[in-house]
Amino acid sequence: MTLTFEERLTRLADTDLNIERIRSIEKAFGSDNKKTLAIPGRALVGEGVLIKECRKKPKPRYFFLFNDILVYATIVINKKKYIAQHIIPLKDVQIKSINDSENPKLKNGWLIMSPKKTFNVYATTSKEKFEWMTHISNCIEKISNNERKGYDQIKNLDIAPKWIPDKEADTCMLCKSVKFTMVNRRHHCRYCGHVICGDCSKNKFLIQSQSDEPLRVCNKCFETLSSDQRIKIDNNFTSTDSSDESDAENEQFNHNSNDTKFYSTGNNF
Repeated sequence: MTLTFEERLTRLADTDLNIERIRSIEKAFGSDNKKTLAIPGRALVGEGVLIKECRKKPKPRYFFLFNDILVYATIVINKKKYIAQHIIPLKDVQIKSINDSENPKLKNGWLIMSPKKTFNVYATTSKEKFEWMTHISNCIEKISNNERKGYDQIKNLDIAPKWIPDKEADTCMLCKSVKFTMVNRRHHCRYCGHVICGDCSKNKFLIQSQSDEPLRVCNKCFETLSSDQRIKIDNNFTSTDSSDESDAENEQFNHNSNDTKFYSTGNNF
């Protein structure tokens, strides 16, 4: 009898091997493990290295696909040490294929969209891309209607913007006059994703879909957001988002399609 994808995941979640895999992931995160990953009914569907488009440049990140969440992290020692853990609930996720012509240097990519994070990732081969996108889509589809009830709302309203990479902006994208230097640093508006200067991004605004704390926004977006909510919050804001950049990461890491494994087939559990 042929099992459905959901039936295979249910069986996989109950195996000792699945629990062992998840425990080893938690061990590799160490103190960086933000939440318990090993919970009843959770299955590790697949894992592997993808190139993620970060604010400074594309970098390798290790991704773990579970049946209900997507986790990615910075690689320190592959399979042994990860830091900067990010967890995205699949009930909030949308994915969209990227045409290879959009980026001549990176191919086999797709866009991962959610209220908290939106970014491009790239696989080594078209086959690997297909496998990742298929498994992510299957996991999303199996989530119950009750868990997925906010899906239609986030389609057009709450998706976090994709950040413009630093290298694509030599000058402020708002005022068009300030050139970025060691002194005039780049900042990103959390509402539109544009690269702006400090003077054009002195305000913060509470974007509830992304954070419980007010986030940096450009002056233009602040005016738009404030038109509905006339609350100005602390304009003395100087930090930048460095959650996906780390001095400890392995910049020399090389990956290939053999790094990717999927466990949702009968041969893997």
